[in-house]
Amino acid sequence: MNKQLVAGLACLTVCALSACGTDSDSAETDATPMPSASVVPSEVVLSDVDAPAGYIHADVADTLDSDIGEVSNEEVIAMFTEISDSTVTDPEVCGALVPTAVDTVLRLNEDRAGTAVSEYASDGTDGTDSAITVVATTSETGPRVPESLDECTSFTRTSSSGDTEASVTYRVSPLDLDVEGADGLIAARAEADQGGAAESTTVVAGTVDGVYFQINATGPIDDQLVSDLAEKQIGKIEGA
Repeated sequence: MNKQLVAGLACLTVCALSACGTDSDSAETDATPMPSASVVPSEVVLSDVDAPAGYIHADVADTLDSDIGEVSNEEVIAMFTEISDSTVTDPEVCGALVPTAVDTVLRLNEDRAGTAVSEYASDGTDGTDSAITVVATTSETGPRVPESLDECTSFTRTSSSGDTEASVTYRVSPLDLDVEGADGLIAARAEADQGGAAESTTVVAGTVDGVYFQINATGPIDDQLVSDLAEKQIGKIEGA
């Protein structure tokens, strides 16, 4: 339900409720330190060469720029904006912990120069279904994981379409991951109850040299794999 863009935007156009909804009231953070002028998010975000074993990489910008059959980029963005406007997260500040595919697309579309997104999807060889989203941004504003998780131990995302309404409740707990080198590092696990089917998302976020990054790993993914990706992301930003 809360899958990301790796499989292509086509699959997202059909899931207009909870998983593909976003929070039109998502909180934006205060200005953050400006990064070095030489840092280009698309050059430092994790890429195909960083893909974990058993995962397939996709550049979300490339996917977004590709029309889907007879559906143009503009039509996709208009549809996603409509979904965004009909979705609310309570408390709203918690929505950034588990951004949906719609969140990701709209954020990238609004800030092509300052934001980059990579996606990894499991190739199915191990019999599991999991996805990883990596965002790197130099934008001073935008949805970010809250500095304190106290308000987000439990939050609900509700999406509506016509007479239909769907809600997903997330329960969040801090996670002890061995990751160093980022300012304000937050690591957490969000467990979602979606009609009786539990789904787990691991979240890691922080700032390196003024560049904010966030990793969301959904599905049965080992914590060490997430830690390794976070360390790689930190290293690429530091080396820019």
